[in-house]
Amino acid sequence: MRKNLRTYLFTLLMLLTVMPSLAQSWLDYDHTLASYPLLQTRNTAALTTFNPIDSTQFLLGEARLTTATQHGHLEGVDVAPHNWDAQAQVRSIYRISRCVVLRGGMDYSYSWGKQAGGSVWIYHEQMPFNITETDDSTRGDFSLETYRLDGQLGVDVGHGVSIGAQFDYTTASGAKKKDPRHVNSLMRCETSVGAMWHLNHFSLGGNYLFSRMTEGLKFSTFGRTDLVYHYLVDHGAYFGREENTDGNGYTDDDNERPLLDISHGLAIQAAYRLETMSWGFEASWVHRHGHYGLESPSMIDFNRHNGNMWDVKAWWQRDMGTSLQRVAVSYSHRGINDYERIYRIITDQGVTDTRYYDDRQMGKHDYSVFNAMIDMGWGINRQLPAWQIIADMEHSRRMITASVFPFYRQQSTHLTEVKLRLMRNWITNNDQVWSGQLLAGWAGGGGTANHDGTYQTPSSDAAKPLDHTLYLMRQYESLTAQRMLAGVQLRWSKPIAYARMRLYVEANYKYCQAFDVHYLEDGHRHQVAISVGCLF
Repeated sequence: MRKNLRTYLFTLLMLLTVMPSLAQSWLDYDHTLASYPLLQTRNTAALTTFNPIDSTQFLLGEARLTTATQHGHLEGVDVAPHNWDAQAQVRSIYRISRCVVLRGGMDYSYSWGKQAGGSVWIYHEQMPFNITETDDSTRGDFSLETYRLDGQLGVDVGHGVSIGAQFDYTTASGAKKKDPRHVNSLMRCETSVGAMWHLNHFSLGGNYLFSRMTEGLKFSTFGRTDLVYHYLVDHGAYFGREENTDGNGYTDDDNERPLLDISHGLAIQAAYRLETMSWGFEASWVHRHGHYGLESPSMIDFNRHNGNMWDVKAWWQRDMGTSLQRVAVSYSHRGINDYERIYRIITDQGVTDTRYYDDRQMGKHDYSVFNAMIDMGWGINRQLPAWQIIADMEHSRRMITASVFPFYRQQSTHLTEVKLRLMRNWITNNDQVWSGQLLAGWAGGGGTANHDGTYQTPSSDAAKPLDHTLYLMRQYESLTAQRMLAGVQLRWSKPIAYARMRLYVEANYKYCQAFDVHYLEDGHRHQVAISVGCLF
């Protein structure tokens, strides 16, 4: 941690030695980039559209330190009811010449929680299947350390054509510190290459996307080794098979179990700009596949998965200089199929080998999200609006079918969430900025927690799947319960170092309360966050 902190501070020091006087011409990183809507797409060739008229804005940067704490049971089984986070972040965009624009960032975060349990994965919602503890009494402390490095390059090659590339690398390690224990090691690498053609007011682009993610699991027991701890191999809606660390399955403690996920995709973009107004569109498709385990004499390839992800978004924006209005709609769909491999371990003349047969489908997951957003800001001074209102509506659906032949379980849930944010910024005579934000929201949904059945009449000796009703209902309430959200944010900033930097302090509080819940204990979640940062 100290080594990475020194790296961040050294990078910031180097930037300060070369940058011009910046803080006098812009006041907020995100608001300044809002005038360049193509920068929100997945094509880094669009970086060349970042071309400020004011040369003092050729370099925009922000460094930030944040500490936050969250408490409450509203987030369901897989989130610790008591959680703390510390994060350091540096991000910037820099037009270094007429043809070249760079953008990137570095993040470091450390999280730790109490009474953590449920899923053993770091990002369980992205996995084709889940592995969860079956006993609520085994919940314990958990820690997670994450590093991220993101670099983007956009180059104007002439004749209205620009090209771009991105490299985004994340590594994380986590550990649960109470039996049954597990250690996580995650590595994710995302790359993209693309091109964009600009002609007068029209832009058309496309890019290729690649991602490779591995997460390894190592199960262990340090305390009462005479006890046997159990896990649920969950193929959806807490429906699956029970295993323990003494077996030779998904949760065997003899070796680390890796999950590999590889994805390839394409994205296209189109935009049109006429004087103060612009329209844009982006669509992307990504195919993912992978497996859990390894094909080797000493390990087993347990599971394979594949799926497709579709994303479509469109926006309209009007930038009048002193006012900015934006309307954006998006739709995304995630589909993933989970297959378990049928195998047999064979020993012939002292040689042990694993023979694989057909795969059988264990899970089918479909997730879809529709979002609509209206953003209006006016009284803009140095890219900072005096007033801003953001209205956001999101509707999400989940449809899951989990199978342990001849038994199956289906789950269908939906949730609609509406949020409204009101922001006010004041610039004082001595160039200090005071900002306030109020947040209010409502969410509610419904559906079917579980619909169980059989594909055919089971035999008398057929093993029934493990059914974890407590966790199932906690998950269902966290996905569908009606709730209210409220929050407040305060921020103060001032120029320092001969106006070459702007220092800010920010405090944020959010509270969410669910109604008519029976399994989520207190049914609420609140968060406090404090940040210190600088703009340069």
